[in-house]
Amino acid sequence: MRVTQYFPTALYGLAPGDVLEFLYLSNPELSREKYKLKVKDQLDVEFTYHPQLNRTVRVRPDGMISIPRKPDVFVAGLTADQIREKLTKLYSDWLRDPEITISVREFNAKLDELQKAIATAPYGQARIITVRPDGAISLPLIPNLPASGITVPELTKEVNRRYSSIMGDMKVSVLLREVVGNLVFIDGEVNKPGPYNTKGPISVQQLISLAGGTKPTAEPSTVLVVSKMPDGRFFSRTTDLRNMNSRSDFMLNRNDLVYVPRSTIARADIWVDQNIRQILLFTGWTLGINTDLGRTTVR
Repeated sequence: MRVTQYFPTALYGLAPGDVLEFLYLSNPELSREKYKLKVKDQLDVEFTYHPQLNRTVRVRPDGMISIPRKPDVFVAGLTADQIREKLTKLYSDWLRDPEITISVREFNAKLDELQKAIATAPYGQARIITVRPDGAISLPLIPNLPASGITVPELTKEVNRRYSSIMGDMKVSVLLREVVGNLVFIDGEVNKPGPYNTKGPISVQQLISLAGGTKPTAEPSTVLVVSKMPDGRFFSRTTDLRNMNSRSDFMLNRNDLVYVPRSTIARADIWVDQNIRQILLFTGWTLGINTDLGRTTVR
């Protein structure tokens, strides 16, 4: 089902097969903090009085760089000044008063890599992603991100949190484009119990209406809703059909079960039918239940 402006995206829990659009927005900002080297950044290491040692190096995935005549040095997370001080100290046992200059040649390599990955012809700076059968999604630089059961705003917040730990100049907007069927179940005192594959989210009252409404024997004050949590535990709650409002008529999640119980009077009548009426009829007696007066008559 295509998602329109009236679709309650903020309430809908994502399910496998749902289609999302991720819009990547570059958001470069002036920072008061000095830039810290990241993996794949490139820098020039220049020795003023020993040009034969000059090198252009790139930060490896392990955060190290290779320099001449010395062991590899860890530089990821350091500023250019910190790297200069570190190398000056390292070479001081071999060179007299070494004068070293560090220049960052290429930076934000992760951001460039991401921009290249999302610059697809059909959608520009966006990606169309389908929630996998295992409930996760795969994004550039984030290969495995759980998405099933959470809302689009929650997913947007988590995606931006993940990317902020990798780079600080990217903001992601998440849009829900299509939803698959939302399978829910209803049982008990309704006219048409069973599973219902609805197009998108549905509330308790809407599902009961879809199931043909409640029977006269239903107890509307204690309708039970059972949900399965991500860790496998079951979470149950009740709602009152007699006093429905926006809070009590909550939206159902995928695979939720709604159970409408029998009323006390209906349960008593069934017990009488199963335990007394059949015996009396077998012996030629008749039994009547006056529910209004609370009396039982035997003839």
